[in-house]
Amino acid sequence: MKLNQDISRRDFLKLSGIVAGAAMLPRFESARKTLNMSYPIGKKLGRVCAGEYRSWIDLRTEPNMDAPLTTRVWRDDVFEIKQEVIANKLDFNRYNQRWYETADGFIYAPFVQPVKNIINTPLSALPLDQDGKPGLWVEITQPVVNMELTKSPTNASSWIRDSQGLAKLYYSQVYWASDIRQANGRTEYLLSEKYGALPDYYWVDAAACRPITHEEVSPIRPEVGDKRILVNLQTQTLSCFEGSHEVYFCDVSTGYIKEGKWLTPPETTPVWRKMISLHMSAGGVSQYDSPGIGWTTLYHADGQAIHSVYWHNNFGIALSHGCINCLPDDAKWIWRWTNPVVSYYPGELTVTGAGNSTFIQVIES
Repeated sequence: MKLNQDISRRDFLKLSGIVAGAAMLPRFESARKTLNMSYPIGKKLGRVCAGEYRSWIDLRTEPNMDAPLTTRVWRDDVFEIKQEVIANKLDFNRYNQRWYETADGFIYAPFVQPVKNIINTPLSALPLDQDGKPGLWVEITQPVVNMELTKSPTNASSWIRDSQGLAKLYYSQVYWASDIRQANGRTEYLLSEKYGALPDYYWVDAAACRPITHEEVSPIRPEVGDKRILVNLQTQTLSCFEGSHEVYFCDVSTGYIKEGKWLTPPETTPVWRKMISLHMSAGGVSQYDSPGIGWTTLYHADGQAIHSVYWHNNFGIALSHGCINCLPDDAKWIWRWTNPVVSYYPGELTVTGAGNSTFIQVIES
């Protein structure tokens, strides 16, 4: 049985005693140095994704929380992962027992985003969209990427305003590139978000942006009409079915239990909107603002969706505000497989009525 932890995404980012508070400033420089790091190519890397800016996580001599400390790594630090191991001492307070071995010790895997460093050949010009305007979808393929905002941060989205001048883009995020220039001794793309965001624009090194091809958004077996998705809240798993045949399976993180109710409600509803990328935000007590969320499949009028995440690696635990979190590759496969089919341009489709939509069935057990 997989355990539910009554923990929101924002709580996860502040997380327990091993992530130190943002008021600690001793290594303010560390976060800035990360922007200029030269990451190894072809290696399995990890980015510290838990905690707010200027917070840290302790590495340990063995893969368990009681082992002596070796050093600290900071939010957005990147390191090579030697291997993934299982805790050598069972931790009854955590479902996930996965750890990563690094050159400096062991780190709890759910706090680390698995990343790579892929260098892309910049385009000399952008293709034209359906309206004859230049643009294409791109995926961030480097662990941490600097950006040059085109306006004052005080007028930007809250993820930029709240970053204390350290706003960055992250591996697996998806953006719309609408312009190209030569600056800072390199080719740069002008990135923004088409859906769910303020009109923020930022120049980014084109070598960090992989153009997403039309083939990548092409549907998977669109001729199959009898498709459905089953999400089990108790086991925190997702299964895709064609008729009675299971064709895909993955671990997920759904909404947690609040006041006796799942924030991802048990019910059966059809897909009603799909987007290649979406900016998600909410104010009040939830207080999150997340740009560049790839492969979003909305199925509920309250905003529940299946989508990729880059801010945690704790799948199998319920910790979202209601959405179904997936690894990027899982979210992308599900997005392509579910009906209706969405074209590259404009990269979004809203359905009126159920139509040919795939149904999402969420059950408690």
